[in-house]
Amino acid sequence: MTKTNKTPKHRLEQQTSHEPVEELVYTFIAAVSHLLMPDEFKGTAFYKFLLRFVRQWHITNVDLDDVIVEGVKRGIEYIRRHNKPIHKPESWLRQVCLNILRSKVDATIKDERKVKQLTTLAQQPKHPLLEAELIEQLRFLEVALNQLTTDEQRLIRMKFLQRKTYEQIRQHYKYMAAGEECHVPSIQALRKRESRALKRLKAHFFQLYNGGID
Repeated sequence: MTKTNKTPKHRLEQQTSHEPVEELVYTFIAAVSHLLMPDEFKGTAFYKFLLRFVRQWHITNVDLDDVIVEGVKRGIEYIRRHNKPIHKPESWLRQVCLNILRSKVDATIKDERKVKQLTTLAQQPKHPLLEAELIEQLRFLEVALNQLTTDEQRLIRMKFLQRKTYEQIRQHYKYMAAGEECHVPSIQALRKRESRALKRLKAHFFQLYNGGID
């Protein structure tokens, strides 16, 4: 009696039902790329969907392109971690990007609470311990600010210390570039620069505040 080599049924099903993970990633990226093509109706509707929640939740300093890129990264990580496809990339990306926006709202609320605490300290400087803590925080903030690039420092000082508008800041760059071929940043570009600078400032501040200044 001759033996026949038979592959167990469950193994055969696994081989035929699961594509290599990188093929799943490629399929997901291709679907998302098509969705985000210029003049693509679904892509335009997707942007408007996110923009509606940005306005509804009063989220400031957010770049929807960055949110979408983060959503795509999470999709790729999900596929590689679970070795399974995302069957409806558009629906999946909508939900993930919405979660990213929610996290920004939570972060904003936390920042507002910290600002409120600092404001309370500033309004009650008569208590020696509170006054000392406020002075220490301001010292850390100044050191953190000095760790930024010269351009980032200049932008933050103009925006928050000198209370300049974005248009006034643009005029500053225009005057600085007088007689030279230098690109004057748009208001949108200034917003992005400000957002990046504040993130770096925040990271430096808490690193110093939690670890101390050497």
